[in-house]
Amino acid sequence: MKIGYRSAARATAIGLAIVIYVLLSHYVLSQTAAGGSRFAAIALLPYLAVAAILAWRSRHRYAWLLMCGVLAMVALRCLYAIGDHAAWVYFVQHVSGDAMLALVFGATLVRGRVPLCTRIASFQHQTMEPRLARYTRQVTLAWTLFFAANVGISVALFAYAPIVVWSTFANILAVPLVALMFAVEYLVRLRCLPNMKHTSIFDAMRGYIRLARTSLPPAA
Repeated sequence: MKIGYRSAARATAIGLAIVIYVLLSHYVLSQTAAGGSRFAAIALLPYLAVAAILAWRSRHRYAWLLMCGVLAMVALRCLYAIGDHAAWVYFVQHVSGDAMLALVFGATLVRGRVPLCTRIASFQHQTMEPRLARYTRQVTLAWTLFFAANVGISVALFAYAPIVVWSTFANILAVPLVALMFAVEYLVRLRCLPNMKHTSIFDAMRGYIRLARTSLPPAA
């Protein structure tokens, strides 16, 4: 019971942190260029946080934490210079994330490899029927196209639209669009596989998280 409570509390804390970061990012991007240093500080936060977490998990914890501290000090000293191009930091962050996910899903569609959604479905289904294998391959392709489309839209908006419009798409709509994709896939699955036992949307999300955890490389 305690483990379940801790997991729920951790997931809630992570979710709140993401929401706060997204709203803060959208706010500072909506302001004038005078706040360039604030742009840079908030844009760099996720990178420093991820670096610190990976350093803490490493076998050489203190050496990597020291390196993170040095990098943070360098970033602090260069904050105003980075601030002049901070919007690009947000842009690269968003586009690279979606491009990486498109590659992760798309690479598993290569002949001889198991599609990513098929691997996830195997956590909930002991036997993989041909029609389910076929469907999960199509879902993998759909996610690949979804993330690729996000990249294309992000590039177009960043190049031709006001920064606040791009920020609305990249920050405010990013998570709801993923949630909508999960919901649409679930409804399509109910229609395409009506006689099969179905897992919920939350089970599918847990499957993605579980696969990500089992696929993580060992800490250096």
